[in-house]
Amino acid sequence: MATTRGERRTRGAGPVSAEQIEQEAIRLFAEKTYPVIGMRDIADAVGLLPGSLYVHISGKEDVLLRIVEKGIQNYLDAIGRAADSHESASDRLRAAFAAHFEVLSRTPEQTRVAFFQWTYLSPAKRGRVIAMRQRYEDLFVDIVRDGVRTGEFRQLRSPRVTVLAFIGMLNNATEWFHPDGELTALEVANELAETALRGIQA
Repeated sequence: MATTRGERRTRGAGPVSAEQIEQEAIRLFAEKTYPVIGMRDIADAVGLLPGSLYVHISGKEDVLLRIVEKGIQNYLDAIGRAADSHESASDRLRAAFAAHFEVLSRTPEQTRVAFFQWTYLSPAKRGRVIAMRQRYEDLFVDIVRDGVRTGEFRQLRSPRVTVLAFIGMLNNATEWFHPDGELTALEVANELAETALRGIQA
């Protein structure tokens, strides 16, 4: 009789942790998207029966929410450190771009899920994610507004619209950036940061 991947994992694999379940769910969601993956797929990936999976998680949406929140929090932590420094606005913006790409290089699959599949969550859970996304956006807005206020950046009719253009550029990088590509994460970040700065510096 053929042995499934789940059966192979169960034999001598030891107990399954919530972290293992999340990592396999990230891989599956990134490969096939959240709607295509069922609890049976996740259970098979970690070597459990579907019913046993509920010992660790309350449901598939719960896993997606944790993946998304942790994924966005990674960016909030990294970019927050750059935004809170006492450097010039230009240097803080460069550092924020570098922080974004450093996280992306470490967590490309989780980033794709966190940034693009959160819309599959129920309305109440989407509200939590929207609040986190707003905090991410505000980190950049604060940097740009500081630069405008000090005269380092030119007067912008809407700093937030400018920031949304930056964020669109950063988020789109999940589709083409690869950690093993021709340029390192920092080199790519610097290229994009300089492009952004050329458009707003006084």
